Amino acid sequence: MNQTYCCQLASAIEQDRLLCKTSNFFVIPTLGSMGIEGYILVIPKIHYPSISQIPDPHQSELNELLSNIKRLIKLEYNLSTLIFEHGPRIGNLDSGQSVDHAHLHIIPGADITKNWAVDLMMRLGHKGQFYRVDRVEGLDKARDLILSGSSYLYMQTPEGVELVSEQNFPRPPQYFRTMVANKIKTEKWDWRQFPDYKTLEKTVERLHGKL
Repeated sequence: MNQTYCCQLASAIEQDRLLCKTSNFFVIPTLGSMGIEGYILVIPKIHYPSISQIPDPHQSELNELLSNIKRLIKLEYNLSTLIFEHGPRIGNLDSGQSVDHAHLHIIPGADITKNWAVDLMMRLGHKGQFYRVDRVEGLDKARDLILSGSSYLYMQTPEGVELVSEQNFPRPPQYFRTMVANKIKTEKWDWRQFPDYKTLEKTVERLHGKL
């Protein structure tokens, strides 16, 4: 398991930053919130390289947890949520994920759907490069890509539309986070360089004990 992930999770628990735990998942405020209060992560308790690889019996628990989180964000901030996962690193295809343990990002008030579509098209710089985006329900498509030796990107838009994308070219580190940063006009997308503890604490104060 990635040591950085372990350190973040241990710190969350030790400092009473754990927002919620279910039988198989933790919910914690993220480091590097970019000033976005309510930005949280959902993390499996057991190590899996990606959310698509969690066991089927856990999927219904995850779906219920995400529904509860979206309701809480709407209640507390009156905002819809963007949900995404960068997928695991496989071979030479860097997924954009900086921590090799499954985790979902949940961000209030962000919508980068159109930005993502344009960015994928602009990255077709060489002959033979491709991308494909499928509208899905659940993570079966993402799991199939993993089994075929490919990585993926997963997004659930603020309207609740689920999208899975396959590409045969690498993405930059923290790929979706950089798009969110560009949308809100900040350069503080790197959580290691800009942990933003102040916003993290505000999220804890606002959401702790409410899930």
